[in-house]
Amino acid sequence: MRRVLRPSGRLVFAEHGRAPEERVYRWQDRLTPVWRRISGGCHLNRPIGAMIEDSGFRMERLEMGYIPGPKIMNFTYEGSALPR
Repeated sequence: MRRVLRPSGRLVFAEHGRAPEERVYRWQDRLTPVWRRISGGCHLNRPIGAMIEDSGFRMERLEMGYIPGPKIMNFTYEGSALPR
């Protein structure tokens, strides 16, 4: 995204990913191989905030939490980031 974003641009994202609770993320790790196959390559256990920062962005705003539904699939990351 950083490559195609204007220098003054902002990355706005909403994604589900790795939960902070050990009990939940262990299940996410177990289920991801099967889930990827039945959901078009989707990963339940990706640490979205860290991935965005490791890709050359700095967080401007990050909100995390569960949305209604099974905890294993519904920990969400929502926010915005700026290129470094």
